[in-house]
Amino acid sequence: MLFALSSCTTVKRFRSAEYKGEDNKLVDVELFHARLSAEPGKVQEKNLWTLSANAQTRLVQILDERYPDNEQFMTVLSGSYGSNKLPVEEYTRKDLRMVFTISKSRDYARLNDAGGRFSPADRIEYLRLSLEIPESYRLHFHEWNRYTTEYGELHIADVSFSENLDLSLDGSGTALDMGTEVRLGRNEKQGISKRYLKLNGSISDYKAVIESEGTREVDLTGNVVADVSLAFAGFPQLLMVPVFGDTGAVDGMEELLALKFVEVLVPALEEAPDTLFADLALDYIYRHVQSGWKTFAEWDDGVEYYRGRLLKQVPLFLKRDYLPSFFCIGNERGERKALKFRVSPEKEYLLQFRDHKDASRFLYWMQHPARQQEEPVFIGNNKLLYEGEAITPGELLRNQLKVMPVY
Repeated sequence: MLFALSSCTTVKRFRSAEYKGEDNKLVDVELFHARLSAEPGKVQEKNLWTLSANAQTRLVQILDERYPDNEQFMTVLSGSYGSNKLPVEEYTRKDLRMVFTISKSRDYARLNDAGGRFSPADRIEYLRLSLEIPESYRLHFHEWNRYTTEYGELHIADVSFSENLDLSLDGSGTALDMGTEVRLGRNEKQGISKRYLKLNGSISDYKAVIESEGTREVDLTGNVVADVSLAFAGFPQLLMVPVFGDTGAVDGMEELLALKFVEVLVPALEEAPDTLFADLALDYIYRHVQSGWKTFAEWDDGVEYYRGRLLKQVPLFLKRDYLPSFFCIGNERGERKALKFRVSPEKEYLLQFRDHKDASRFLYWMQHPARQQEEPVFIGNNKLLYEGEAITPGELLRNQLKVMPVY
């Protein structure tokens, strides 16, 4: 009886276990992005109070000469005089939230098949995810949020031990019979628990690895989330930042206060494919319950273990995600053509802007009817070029140039 009671303890992991080999069709994984962001640009508004003392004095003198009416002068004085919007210094950093969805095969049609590999009690016991970026993309992992290993603790059972010893002393052959009983006892109680690996990871330039461990009643089916920061190798380009005055228009044309050129970094890719792919690998241990699965407890199960590996290519970035949204001025009739400016006989740059608004305002300023229609347009000391030749406001209209995306 004592042997039978001890053999029915529920503290066991399982009744029997056996390794059965490899099966790569028991688990699947998908990757999708819940959030994609880039660092926003900084904005600094210019007004009278942000200027130096000398600049304030000079600005008041200019406005007083231009706006003799006192009410108009006070209105203009209290306004802003263009914004100095500094674009992001580099467009090579991307923050990405990766969501890995882990699922397992549920073949209920083979539920009672003795040779099948499915029961409701099956679970994924261990998995290891790795995401590797091809080095040809010149893209690498910069940082992530998985620097601390997460552990979980599972309470398994409370086990009690009790020992009792009874002694009895009887006196005989004497005038006085004396009987004595002595009981000695010891009770011990132990709590049994297990710490298991909930989530762990490592990261290098081109590879991120995440691993997780299941335990009794803990299946690894579900989502694994990791926030990562990635960085492309940078290639310098020039952006033009036009600064327009907010003090009104002269003859209906906005006043262009300044033209600034800012050097920014963009992803250094010889070709820009529509999609950047990464190599995703999933290694797992699958725990199949061959017998005993009709109870919720696991200690009476006969289990079989399968090892599996899954390899697939997953999309990491679309073209619109990793290339900056710059705009230029040109047309797409036949071959794509855009405005450029030449800084030296050997060097030309594409005239590009950080957003659609800047490009539209500059195009409107260039082709405004108040301008001399046949005089070449200058960018600083350099002429604006179209198909290698200086262009005039009239030719801008005749060629029906418009704002269009660079990429």
